[in-house]
Amino acid sequence: MKRLAIDVGGTFTDCLILSDDGEIREFKSATVPADPSMGLLNAASKAARAYGQTLDRFLGDVEVLIHGTTLATNALINETGAKTGMVTTRNFRDFIEIRRGFRDPRVSMYNVFIPPYEPLVPRSLRLGVDERTLYTGEVLVPVAEENVYQAARQLRDKGVDSVAVCFLHSYANPDNEKRASELLKASLQNVYVTASHEVLPVWREYERFSTTVVSAYVGPIVERYLRTLERRLGEAGFRGMLLLMLSSGLVETVEPCISRAVYLISSGPAA
Repeated sequence: MKRLAIDVGGTFTDCLILSDDGEIREFKSATVPADPSMGLLNAASKAARAYGQTLDRFLGDVEVLIHGTTLATNALINETGAKTGMVTTRNFRDFIEIRRGFRDPRVSMYNVFIPPYEPLVPRSLRLGVDERTLYTGEVLVPVAEENVYQAARQLRDKGVDSVAVCFLHSYANPDNEKRASELLKASLQNVYVTASHEVLPVWREYERFSTTVVSAYVGPIVERYLRTLERRLGEAGFRGMLLLMLSSGLVETVEPCISRAVYLISSGPAA
């Protein structure tokens, strides 16, 4: 059996192979920007030829494939992510724009004429609904389902590809967020929906909201890529375990990476 580690970068795709006898071999191929999964398979094909095997025989002998990718990072840096909407507690849609008043000290912390960063979700796509969970976890106001349906219609009419659900204190009790997510998924077919209690269940709204928005922004690209990669690896004979490198340096299976795509930011550098 063999173990593969493949990192798809912006220019090259690097492949390391560890055999049972402890031998490590390395291979490199050009990345295919339009379809990074092809660059990965090209690297694996080059390795298979070096071992004197067909690709399906080679991949069939692979126990674990650990994959690092710059896909989410590049989408964020190049601003090529999905058109994203946000559904949040009414009157709190501006959290991600207010931030914490931080200004880059390398420029000038006190120069009020330096424009702030543009939020990934414009204000017109940030919609409030009636609901309230207290910091204790008590649900004071259940989520108003008609508000959620109305938000879904507005976001559908505006052509969003992804939605971030961010409610107050959902880290203490995610029930309202879960219900809103269910309604949005049922109403918005083929639209990526993620919620803050899944992505970053911690207190402090700005950190949780902004991280969830980033996850929603890169989520559709990550999902399409990983679904395509799983299918093509399966067609090529791979029957082992596919693990993705996270920004933390840990690894995770495909499904959690799809629902929490932000954790793949800096996957490539971490790898």
